Amino acid sequence: MEGILSIIIQYVAEIIGLILISAIGILGTHILNKINQSKKLNNIEAAVIQVTAATQETVRRLQQMLVDNYKETASDGKLTSEQIAELKTKTQLITYGQLGQPIIDLLNAAKLDVTDLITNAAEAYINEIKNNK
Repeated sequence: MEGILSIIIQYVAEIIGLILISAIGILGTHILNKINQSKKLNNIEAAVIQVTAATQETVRRLQQMLVDNYKETASDGKLTSEQIAELKTKTQLITYGQLGQPIIDLLNAAKLDVTDLITNAAEAYINEIKNNK
């Protein structure tokens, strides 16, 4: 009887050991997944920051190259709707040209619309410029 009991205890101990090893593996995998998600979020945040910086640089350049001249030649000192549309298109094209393909791919994979990011960053920066004048 004692021999059978010791064999049963041995099997139970092996099973418990396997369960513990499996649990540790599952927990480790879960922790690694959380770390990878955090890294992805950090990469996405960095990409959005780069889009914002590139957009702001584009807006500054267009301000110097076109906007100031448009306003000077306008009788009311304001941009026309056609000029605004042109500037929006140029902002999109120039900013896209400044971004690397890996940034665009990362943002697209995260289901973020790069065009919307550029538009929103440009509008926010233009409002900031207007408010600081």
